[in-house]
Amino acid sequence: MGWKGTMRSLAATARRMEKEAERKHKQQLKERIAADASDAVSDWERYIDNLLSVHTNLTRRIDWHRMIDKPAPKQPQTKSRHSDRAMAAMVGFKPGMFDFLTGGTKKKKSILEQNLKAATEKDRIENERILRKYDEDVAEWENDRSLAKRLVDGDILAMREVISELKSLSENDLIGSSVEFSIYENSVLARPQVHSDEVVPSMRRKQLASGKLSETKMPVGQFNELYQDYVASVALKVAGDLFQVLPIDEVYVTCEGEMLNTATGHKAPTPILSVQFVRKTFETLNLSNIDPSDSMINFNHKMNFSKTKGFTSITPLMEPFEE
Repeated sequence: MGWKGTMRSLAATARRMEKEAERKHKQQLKERIAADASDAVSDWERYIDNLLSVHTNLTRRIDWHRMIDKPAPKQPQTKSRHSDRAMAAMVGFKPGMFDFLTGGTKKKKSILEQNLKAATEKDRIENERILRKYDEDVAEWENDRSLAKRLVDGDILAMREVISELKSLSENDLIGSSVEFSIYENSVLARPQVHSDEVVPSMRRKQLASGKLSETKMPVGQFNELYQDYVASVALKVAGDLFQVLPIDEVYVTCEGEMLNTATGHKAPTPILSVQFVRKTFETLNLSNIDPSDSMINFNHKMNFSKTKGFTSITPLMEPFEE
């Protein structure tokens, strides 16, 4: 092959390599775009799922009746393991021939006596720590038992004390900005101020067959229904947590949302969902599988909602009292 043929061959090879490199670059870019689109869709779906499943993560249940019957902590026995070991070493000490010859017997006995003294002090410190822990356990047992008795008897102050310690509601950002309570003898009224409908994404995301991300405006009907399920999920969460920590059979929840007050032209907290939850019925629900807004049919409730307009204000089932 002449030099011209060689040059043509090299040029053709270079063109093939360039085309291959360009093909690989386009493929990698396509895969990266597809991966980014997939992540964006997954994030969107995860957010929607979290928004509609607030009620599935209830706080730990407290059995107050069982707490009343819980036996007192057992008084610990005095321990002497360090001094026992040191005493055994003293009793078992037998001076050897070398000790007699060198006069070391007295010195070794002195060391053993010092060890016994130190071991006795160590046991004393350990026993004091155990007794302090026992006293703390007894005090906690007495307080828990006293609180349990008061709660079972319907003591309002006891219920207020427990509710003030209910961290799960204040720590859950999806519930809203605040939850206020009114406490009665046999029931509790909770008023969570839920997030406005801005908590629902205004756009839908999906991944096209090409791998690219598609974002389209959320249809009004779907947007409103998602917000309806979110509000109902918050109501279920608040009621469920109260049933978990209080020995009561009835909980009223009135969700308030920021809505435009046409008389003032400003947004204000407005009742949009009010539910009378009954423990017996609530505990039959499979919270992981229900549709939050559909589940409201199991309870006495008030809700004015349409797919086209969303929520409108309601008159709550129970009004809070002035404390």
